[in-house]
Amino acid sequence: MRLDATLVAYCGLTVFALLRFADWAAPVPLPGGACRVGYVYDGDSVELICPDLTETARLIGLDTPELKGACAAETAAAGAAKAALTAAVRRAKRVEIGIEGRDRYDRPLVHLVLDGTDAADVMLKAGHGRPYDGGAREGWCD
Repeated sequence: MRLDATLVAYCGLTVFALLRFADWAAPVPLPGGACRVGYVYDGDSVELICPDLTETARLIGLDTPELKGACAAETAAAGAAKAALTAAVRRAKRVEIGIEGRDRYDRPLVHLVLDGTDAADVMLKAGHGRPYDGGAREGWCD
């Protein structure tokens, strides 16, 4: 059976693209076998992959819009917040995670520090969220 050059090229490009995606989507490792960020769920929640456990964690001091928002504006703002946090995590050369207790849903509360800067502060300064102390949250729709 003779392989068509176009098919071989297509398969080669597909394998190359999949390998590049796997590298791009790989969790951000942390030194010393500590927890690492595996996935950004939204603008204020990330997946923590730890040696013994994987769970969703919430960033301390930040509230961002919900992806399943009450209005189109909230949903759009939530997508922008998720994209901003995802980009910040991917850009970071050094990622530090400080776990400080749990929220009312039993998720770890974390300080996510990217290259020495608190991710919650970055998100607040960029206008992607509001300060949050764990109490009642305000809505995002007018």
